[in-house]
Amino acid sequence: MPTTDSTPSCQCSKQSFTHKTGRFCLAAALAALLGLAAPQDSGAIDFKASGVWQVLTEVSNVQPRGVKGADTFGALQRFRIQLDAVASENLSGTVQFELGRTEWGQASTGGALGADGQIVEVRHAYIDWLVPHTKAKVRMGLQPLMLPGAVSGFSAVFCHDMGGISLTSPIYEGQDVRADLSFFWARPYNDNSQALYGEDRNTQHLDNMDVFALSLPVETERFKINPWAMYAMIGKYSLSGLAITNEPAIVAPRGGLMPVMGSNYAGFQNTFLPALDRAWGDGFWFGSTLQFQPVDELTIMLEGAFGSVYMGEIANYTGFGDTGRTMELRRSGWYAAARLEYALPFAKAGLLGWYGSGDDSNPYNGSERLPQYNTPWMVSSLGFGGSPVDEATWKVLGSNPGGLAAVIAELKDISFVEDLTHVLRFCYYWGTNSPKMPRKAHMSWPTRADGPMIYLTTTDTAWEVNFGSEYKIYENLAVQVDAAYVRVDADADTWRGAEETQYKDNYRFSVLFTYSF
Repeated sequence: MPTTDSTPSCQCSKQSFTHKTGRFCLAAALAALLGLAAPQDSGAIDFKASGVWQVLTEVSNVQPRGVKGADTFGALQRFRIQLDAVASENLSGTVQFELGRTEWGQASTGGALGADGQIVEVRHAYIDWLVPHTKAKVRMGLQPLMLPGAVSGFSAVFCHDMGGISLTSPIYEGQDVRADLSFFWARPYNDNSQALYGEDRNTQHLDNMDVFALSLPVETERFKINPWAMYAMIGKYSLSGLAITNEPAIVAPRGGLMPVMGSNYAGFQNTFLPALDRAWGDGFWFGSTLQFQPVDELTIMLEGAFGSVYMGEIANYTGFGDTGRTMELRRSGWYAAARLEYALPFAKAGLLGWYGSGDDSNPYNGSERLPQYNTPWMVSSLGFGGSPVDEATWKVLGSNPGGLAAVIAELKDISFVEDLTHVLRFCYYWGTNSPKMPRKAHMSWPTRADGPMIYLTTTDTAWEVNFGSEYKIYENLAVQVDAAYVRVDADADTWRGAEETQYKDNYRFSVLFTYSF
């Protein structure tokens, strides 16, 4: 997904404005744009505008399309405009507005007759400044915050837009080597819980989550390595008070940070969450990325991570249909991934593979999958949400490598005609979770409240084919055509009829026009 700054785009939560505030922001944006043409005195603020405006049509049977009587065809648009107020090379401010997602004909998103919905949103709003007499750069506000990623360009653990503070500073610059130090503090959640329970009733504590991360990128001409570590302080109620109807970027961390719960999150939140024996949970992660280019044509990329989240224990847990046993609210797992790319005269040939640890057969001892925050690990178009626009249909297989293993072969940047490129990708997946878990945890079929869209065991497989093309109509206007298909083969003996609740054949065909400036 293109973005209007140098930071990769993440599928992220949004902060909606009122109608009046939205009009004010548009008026301010227009005034700033008009100011671009006005003469400016020496030392005045320099305003710069950029944007990504997109119109998409698609046909699909993947949520939210084609399920429970929903239409398979849809048309939508999303416009982003970014204003940078630059005082000097040491100080600037940025705000990025988003108009959308607007479904054509849908009143709730402003696309019905009259087109007057309240759809102006803030995506980014931050200050950049340089610490005086140093090379340390500070960014404060709503911003993209992410851990390193090499295989897909995105972290498999943490990558979203949210409020926080980030700091980057060079610590060594030699003739052939450069080393930096990066740190961020993020606050993904606070004060969202609308109803607390028991002794915590009518209070607003224990509902914040704070994340702290440190990385050390080291780079030479042909070699890059970026080790990192992250800690999360997780309040008992930090993931409560968020409706299941909210967008996946907000809701999915419940499943990404917690084990299989055997029921929907609403029931867990209201009945069992207050019984946790700890007020605060902890999350620890560490990992690294590595990129090596032994010759100009060949690039080798490696990455891996281990993470563990522990929220406490629940006595007499009955969510799995038993009379009641102690359940550990724990999730701990790892993954390792590798990617090879070789430049051909007409394309880049790539081979990607990974293995992610999976659950054992005991639902009461927590999960053995990688804990993560529903980040856009875009290794394929439909299975993992790597489509040209992230407002398209949901991911079929999930958003991270936990509980899965895969092999992906691709040809990208295929070009025989000027301004026209193609990508062809074939993917094969198999689960690493125990085939006994669905029965023991009473899993009718995992929903988005439990991490991956589809929970694959060692008896289940899936495969995927992608074909996409991009044609550059003008310097700033491109059209992208994307076709993707995912076949899911769930074992009937493992799921005992529950596999029928999920489509075996999943597809999407989309056409996207992007104007960027």
